[in-house]
Amino acid sequence: MDVNRQFVLLLPGIHHAGHDRTVQNVRIEPPIVLIERAAHCHPLAINWQNNEILSTQQRLWSPCLTDDHIMPSPFLSRLLATAAPGRLDPKWALFSANSFIAAMLAIYFAFRLGLERPYWAMLTVYLTAQPFAGAVRSRAVYRFVGTLLGACVALALVPILVDQPALLSVAVTAWAGLCLYISLQDRTPRSYAFLLAGYTATTIAFSSVNVPAMVFVTALSRVEEILLGIGCATLVHTLLFPSDVTTPVLKSLCAALSDAFARTTDVLCARVDKAPNTGRWKLAADITQIEILSTHLRYDTAASKPDLRAIGAVQDQLALVLPMLLSVEDGLAALGERRSAELNQLLSELADWTRAPERSPATSDELIRKCTSFEATCCDDRSEWDRLIEAGTAARLATLIEALAAARNLSRALHSGAHPATWSQAGLRDRHVRRRLHSDPGLAVLSVVALGVAVLGCCTVWITTAWPEGGVATQIAAIAAALYSSLDDPAPTLISYALWTLACLPIAAIYLFVIFPAITGFPMLVFSLAPAFLVIGYLQANPRHFIKALALGLGLISALDLQNKFSADFALFINSNAAAMIGLLTAFIAIRLLRSLSASGAAQRLLRHGWSDLARLAAARRPMSRARWTSIMLDRFGLVIPRLAGATTDIAVEARPLAALQIGLDLLALRQAAVHEDARSDPGLQQLLPMLSQAFRWLARGNAKLKPDDARALLAAIDNALCDTRKDTTARQQRTLALIGLRRTMFPDAHALSIKAMP
Repeated sequence: MDVNRQFVLLLPGIHHAGHDRTVQNVRIEPPIVLIERAAHCHPLAINWQNNEILSTQQRLWSPCLTDDHIMPSPFLSRLLATAAPGRLDPKWALFSANSFIAAMLAIYFAFRLGLERPYWAMLTVYLTAQPFAGAVRSRAVYRFVGTLLGACVALALVPILVDQPALLSVAVTAWAGLCLYISLQDRTPRSYAFLLAGYTATTIAFSSVNVPAMVFVTALSRVEEILLGIGCATLVHTLLFPSDVTTPVLKSLCAALSDAFARTTDVLCARVDKAPNTGRWKLAADITQIEILSTHLRYDTAASKPDLRAIGAVQDQLALVLPMLLSVEDGLAALGERRSAELNQLLSELADWTRAPERSPATSDELIRKCTSFEATCCDDRSEWDRLIEAGTAARLATLIEALAAARNLSRALHSGAHPATWSQAGLRDRHVRRRLHSDPGLAVLSVVALGVAVLGCCTVWITTAWPEGGVATQIAAIAAALYSSLDDPAPTLISYALWTLACLPIAAIYLFVIFPAITGFPMLVFSLAPAFLVIGYLQANPRHFIKALALGLGLISALDLQNKFSADFALFINSNAAAMIGLLTAFIAIRLLRSLSASGAAQRLLRHGWSDLARLAAARRPMSRARWTSIMLDRFGLVIPRLAGATTDIAVEARPLAALQIGLDLLALRQAAVHEDARSDPGLQQLLPMLSQAFRWLARGNAKLKPDDARALLAAIDNALCDTRKDTTARQQRTLALIGLRRTMFPDAHALSIKAMP
């Protein structure tokens, strides 16, 4: 059968002569062989059972979510499970079926509308597919916005710079680098729009240089094809057994709250495991994960959506739990067997409440009053330093119980669907401060440099040798260098992806040169594609096979290059895919040389960022919001722990400096005390804060500890400030507790302070 036969047999009247795929004057489109950043965001989720770092996409499919999170149709679930007991996961099968239906709808309408590159619509379906309908819809919006912005930039640059290939290459690469930098500074799903804007401009610009007069047609076609793809994906995943985001968010809140209560009970009952255990810090990552999932709520399909303010307020309260637990645990460890009977009684009552709040004889308000009014009996055999540590521990306990109670009340109000007007009674008194997530501008700059080297390197070879497929290699290099830039070391993932993409090429060759020539209609096309793509979609839903499935799926779609008029050119098939492999290899080399980080290196970089922020906080004129500081440091804490575990580092030793979290809260308390009182009348504080800033800058340079002379001078300054307590005011009490916390955190092995002038 003639290989140039049109798919007119599929859809009568669809053929347009302009769609002939010939070797001459063709705008070769790149096979998009890379996964778009999972869940379109940097942040990592942690699999705490085996210490693996998983992408957010994988986290969404994690077994920690029950089946009704993903597929809320019990009838269909039982039906599929019965059809293949023990072998078929219903939620993965449903996801695969939905993705395939959406892809076939997209390719069908692309044929009917006579779009230039119909396979882009099918490609977009698999790139947009997410386990939750709300995530699909939000990703569709960000993808469309990014594509439209990138197309506009390409339209602006190509006409004026097409006669200057070097300038055009530099301009397009600079735009892609700028978008990549912006996307890396925003770890929420919004960053996906900037990522798309960057490499969409490279795709359109570099595929239009041979026929610059057609740049508008190319840009318009890309936007139409992508709009069609995201429309079909959104329609199918929204209408066919949609999975809402609301249920997982609320259940994640419940799980985080339950974990917070359990950890608190362990600390109060002295059941803390002394061995390094990443599970102890799971709460830090859970809070960030809830933040990521919550960004999809506005697009969710649930009939009743929780208010984002209330969810943010629960996060703010939970964010205080971990630093307070660290401080309480440290205080109890410092006291040891010297704890007073009053403190032991208080701990027992608090443990009864955290173990079962409903059955506790005391309410949270009563326990908070007991903590704030706590005063241990002064005995002859007890030092003043022990009394101060007990007072500081009781104050931390009050903050801890208040945060737990507020989070519990707000969570109950959210689950009961309470009206927003009643939330003030549940604990929503203050305006929720937008959470800040960690960003690394320095690492983002290295990512931009790696992208620039890869793209400009390909452009140089393309221009100097007049390589026909040079545009394909350049586009793939830009996409590869951008998409994995959020990983610590993208190079191994790039190699894995390239190998699986290479593995799909024989399958594509069988389709192109054996199966497609025998196809006589669109139904036959669907049936021929179904086995491969249903399996690939099922594997895509499995976290273990996510990367290889995306490599196979996207590589296969791109290699098939479905058109309105079927044409199979073996030479073009080999050349274009070889160029794609060269682009991947170029990106790999640039990233390996300029951007790769080990898990230990990434952890140390995070720790240094914490010390740098502390140095700025100590030198700041005005105190930062406690909620803002806690959010960014807790997020950083959640990022550093799994990296330390992956680097086989002693977590108890290395993560303790990131009790910089607690140091920062103590600094904020000192700053607040200085605001309430004239700082000039407090010479001890005036001397201490610059020394703290200098010490933190020293640690931020990567030094493991302070110089002996500097450490002794800083300890003496803290002790002098502690002895300088003239007026027994509330601000002075807060100041004293903050100084005690600083001394205990920075010098845990220092001798007990002898204070004779304390009130």
